[in-house]
Amino acid sequence: MIPIPAGTTPQSSVLLLEEYDALAAAIGSALKKFVPGHPVSVARSLVEAEALAGQTRPALFVVDVDPPWPGLTDFIGKMGDVNPDARVLIIGAAIPKEIADERRSFGALQFIEKPFELADFGAAVQALLGPWRESESASSRGTLGTLNLSDIVLVQCAAGANAIVEVESDQQRYGEIHVVEGQISHAESGDLTGAEALEEIFTWPEPAWREGKRNPSANRTIRGPWANVFLEVLQRTGAAQPAVSFPAKDWEQASPTSAAAKKIVVIDDTEMLLIFVEDVLATEHPEWQITTASTSAAGCKEVERILPDLVLLDYSLPDFNGDEVCRRLLQDERTAHVPVLMMSGHVLEMNASAARFENIVATIEKPFLSEALIELVQRTLEGAPPRMEVPSEQISPPGIPTPAPPVTSKIETKRLVHVESVGPRSSSISSLAPAESGMMRGAPVVAPISAPILSTSNNAIFGLFLDVLSMQFTPQLQMGTIRARPSSLTVSLHLPTAALRDSLPVQTGFQLGRTELDANGHIANMRLIPTMKPFQPAKTRNAFEIGDVAVVPGDKRERVQLTPTVTAPMTMQLLAHLDLVGVELSPTFQVSHVVLKWRSSRVRVTLSAKATAGETQGAEFEITVVQLDPDGRITELLLNPIR
Repeated sequence: MIPIPAGTTPQSSVLLLEEYDALAAAIGSALKKFVPGHPVSVARSLVEAEALAGQTRPALFVVDVDPPWPGLTDFIGKMGDVNPDARVLIIGAAIPKEIADERRSFGALQFIEKPFELADFGAAVQALLGPWRESESASSRGTLGTLNLSDIVLVQCAAGANAIVEVESDQQRYGEIHVVEGQISHAESGDLTGAEALEEIFTWPEPAWREGKRNPSANRTIRGPWANVFLEVLQRTGAAQPAVSFPAKDWEQASPTSAAAKKIVVIDDTEMLLIFVEDVLATEHPEWQITTASTSAAGCKEVERILPDLVLLDYSLPDFNGDEVCRRLLQDERTAHVPVLMMSGHVLEMNASAARFENIVATIEKPFLSEALIELVQRTLEGAPPRMEVPSEQISPPGIPTPAPPVTSKIETKRLVHVESVGPRSSSISSLAPAESGMMRGAPVVAPISAPILSTSNNAIFGLFLDVLSMQFTPQLQMGTIRARPSSLTVSLHLPTAALRDSLPVQTGFQLGRTELDANGHIANMRLIPTMKPFQPAKTRNAFEIGDVAVVPGDKRERVQLTPTVTAPMTMQLLAHLDLVGVELSPTFQVSHVVLKWRSSRVRVTLSAKATAGETQGAEFEITVVQLDPDGRITELLLNPIR
């Protein structure tokens, strides 16, 4: 647990429930960057999370449900009873878009798809911890105080779980909703089954629920796509609608001619980012009129209808990109004068668009913090200095054609104001030089995500299948040097302890990655790349079909070197005990590399494809020479026997 600083109220803390050490470290680091005023506690079990929640009363729970947590339904229900003002962000599989659109921000649980972009995660966290506008007499929206049955069912879907949600009404009625691999497959209540039973259950007022102990039924009574059936039930029963009403926004009560009532249109396809941006701007300036749109087409219509003072525009949108939005706005005389602030994590494309279109007067990189956004919007509305033209060769990414001549518009020439992001940066982004003038710094940049493995025993057994290229023998016919190359890039990684397996969020095969050598040419560190396929051991071949015989110089006496035939090389397995020291995560919090440290150059070579830790068969060798390709992957090894 990260200690709570003195003077910080417990209600402002964040509790992260994450099984894997590496992801816990990475997500915890991101949380500290996005919400630095909120201390973060980390739990690795539901029991630990319940204890920490009692101590800290967190304002936000961040729960990774992949893999599923048995008992999560009961845990969330209990947290709703003791901490109704808290909000919850669920990390898991995608919730179908039509269901997410129906629920919007009114659900007690908010969801983010795994893997996620750091910008989306940051926006979600900041939105959930922001000052939501609420009625003074009503319950909070988007908190555990409004937890309902649809939240409980959807969290099992997001977890990809196999579970039963048991439901009881105050009138002694009983029903079950079965989820198989994250999909609603069956429902029953009395004599009803399928969609009828599901709808019946959702009409019960104030039902109680719990997680069933049995496995879900193989009987499938929900016909057709489950998401469509569930959505129809939500719409007919009103289960996805807010249970509270909200007051009119201040700008709705203000005079349309008020000079202070700035009009802003925000266009972005991420629901939580729209909420975050609207919340931040409306809290700072309640008199502003904030309108949101989740597609380019809808955004263009809103701009034409409202004629706003400013458009906040994402570059990457589902129907057509932000540069096309800018082009269409410039072509219409009514909207050609509207300034655009573009916001995106696609920095190269965003900068290229800013060079092409005169209506883009400012840019901000995702992810960003609220203070940077407010400052930039205020500066833009107040009128920035004359626009700075960025040379196209500095900003045009590969594959993008040379910018066309600027589109003629009625907008005044502006200096491009740019704000850098907070978050991990890829090499192509970090190599960009910032503009020398007219730039505001948004927030500190997070270093590339690297997380240690927190385990008392980090022993891992590395396996690599090798094709023998040549084999030497002494005059006494004792085994000498073996020259070999990897049979393929696929390798095995065996983790002997359960604690170590639990700390690594990868259950898949691996491929050879970059290898680092020490000053003596010995292997120091190695990176493995997770694959989407489980490991399949290669077939070893213990027959050595001689293709050539030669006499070669040795240390003291000449040796006989045998070379196998090209068509039938001898195949063996190399095994080494290494230390698993950490993982490297991508900006979407997927494991990109597993980092291993070599203890020594001593290895075991065996003709068994199934050999793992502790086996004594085979012989001990020392790796004396390592040859790498330009990407740092092993291409050849020289192995000398240890006698």
